[in-house]
Amino acid sequence: MVAMSQSNVEIVRRLFDYWERGDWRASAELFDPEFEAVFSTSSFPDPGTYRGGRETLEAWGGWLDAWDEFNLELEDMIATETAVVVLSRLRGRGKASGAPVDAEVGCIFECNEGRIERMVFCDRHQALEAAGLAEQPPG
Repeated sequence: MVAMSQSNVEIVRRLFDYWERGDWRASAELFDPEFEAVFSTSSFPDPGTYRGGRETLEAWGGWLDAWDEFNLELEDMIATETAVVVLSRLRGRGKASGAPVDAEVGCIFECNEGRIERMVFCDRHQALEAAGLAEQPPG
């Protein structure tokens, strides 16, 4: 399982290399043609589940259109038995409001045979929970 986890980490690392350069379309090679993207209500203004590259790219394009400046920076990657959990920082400036944004976000990637099959954009707490590292509230 270690080799598979390392392979998955490398796929996700390559994805973020593209994304950090703003090269969204080039990253398509890393996705399974039938992949699923989930944009959670906690971190995305147009939440929902999207299937396949075209549908997901349209949703992501709509998201990017709302920004004058946008940057997504990889901060940490955690390999689990079933996924690669990414902690990242989103920085930008809203087009309509001009408001600066600096947010800690997360993403959960499920990979198979060298391709990303599913990704979930979420908040940092959800990502840490998926990695089994979320702090439990006192109870």
